[in-house]
Amino acid sequence: MRKVIGGNGQDNTVAAQAWLMAGNKFTFRDLILIGRPEDPRSIWMTTHEGPVIWSPMGLFHPAVVTRGQVQCKIGTDTQTLSITWSPSNNASTVNTATASPYQLARLHTYDNWPVRIWRALMPTPGDANTIGCVEWFGGRVTTAAPERGKIAFNVSSYMDVLTQKVPSTVVETTNTLASTAAVTLPAGDTSVPVFQCFTGSTEDYIVADCLSPSAGKIYSGNIFAGGYMVFLSGTGATLAGAWSAIGQNGAFTDGDGNRHSEFEIYNALPFYVSTTAPINLGDEDYYGFPYVPNPQSGV
Repeated sequence: MRKVIGGNGQDNTVAAQAWLMAGNKFTFRDLILIGRPEDPRSIWMTTHEGPVIWSPMGLFHPAVVTRGQVQCKIGTDTQTLSITWSPSNNASTVNTATASPYQLARLHTYDNWPVRIWRALMPTPGDANTIGCVEWFGGRVTTAAPERGKIAFNVSSYMDVLTQKVPSTVVETTNTLASTAAVTLPAGDTSVPVFQCFTGSTEDYIVADCLSPSAGKIYSGNIFAGGYMVFLSGTGATLAGAWSAIGQNGAFTDGDGNRHSEFEIYNALPFYVSTTAPINLGDEDYYGFPYVPNPQSGV
């Protein structure tokens, strides 16, 4: 049995079962909401002969409305439901605030509006609070076609979101936004973490101390895994611009018992060396212009 929500907002499923087990019967009516509860333009309808109050939602007005059959399916198939409403207001106006539902349907106002249907279990006709209601259907309006004396709504269940095609450029490893995003801050930090290398680093493991935003902070293990580090420029910064993806991170304790941050990097940091550039004819690999006189002596 589906979950029954009473007028007090509580689960009344057991009470509904007890009512039926005692040989009683319910009067079943639909409560239909087209639109959002907070929208004053929303349509609150019931198939009951008079107004129905279901406290968790509000007041539903009697309307000439019918719906198609709601099917019970297992899986993620999308279900469509037809709702036919015959509103009494058919006067045409030049103001959408006072326009008839027929005009609004013609203007596609109802397109993509949410639709919710509850099945009211009434122990006495008109009483939707004592036992409550069952959630019966949820979806959105795909089309609202005005016809002679009625509006035909075609409603697609919320499961249709699973059939929508998503551009490949926003899916996981192909996500261009993620692959071109700027630096991502750890949770709780207000600025990019900056570290200073500590003695003991190797080409594969970087031992460092955090300078900011929290001096000396040791980040939890592997919080930077999959991220990257970039060496900054500055005085004595011999690796300025070098970078590498981070395999894992954790803590390192030196010989004095002091704790530091440690990063394992994927790219071993490369370096190259150079001798003094040859400036004289006698220097090896000299490629200058020989036999050019000194400016002072050539005057």
